[in-house]
Amino acid sequence: MATAAASQDVVLREIRPEDPVSGLSLGDPQFTPLKTFLKKHARRYHTECLAKTYVYVTQGEQEKIVAYVSLICSQIEVSSGLPEVKEYEYSDLPAVKVARLAVDSRNRGNDLGSKLVALATAIARNNVMPHVGCRFLVVDAKKDSVRFYEKCGFRLLDTPNNRKRSSPVMFLDLWKL
Repeated sequence: MATAAASQDVVLREIRPEDPVSGLSLGDPQFTPLKTFLKKHARRYHTECLAKTYVYVTQGEQEKIVAYVSLICSQIEVSSGLPEVKEYEYSDLPAVKVARLAVDSRNRGNDLGSKLVALATAIARNNVMPHVGCRFLVVDAKKDSVRFYEKCGFRLLDTPNNRKRSSPVMFLDLWKL
């Protein structure tokens, strides 16, 4: 079965103030907050540097967003089940967070989600780590998305409290890539 993105070219770029943000179909109602963020906040947050959002858009006369990722600065508590970071005297470890990631339900299966995670990893490794202390890429993964993030190399924070969360924290140690 061909999906929408397979039949048209898509381009990855930063979100723009003029981007139309309606029409993204995410299927399951649990993903409604992702659609709401894109419609109501993504463009302003991007402009005001509260979150940086990168989008896959269809090419052609009328561009349409078919997938996006938003990144923010974050941290992880040292006592949260991470592997030991020797001789680190602070209670939190610096991280970049995949704050939101969504792929239009009609475009799943085209690796757009994996490509957005690869983009987030590359930004953290190539743009943040060389200039600012940052060791991890983290995400609060919806239960249904845990397997996806595991396939992308993330590990679940192994604590009882985290395993019980509706959106458990997962991490990727950028230092080990």
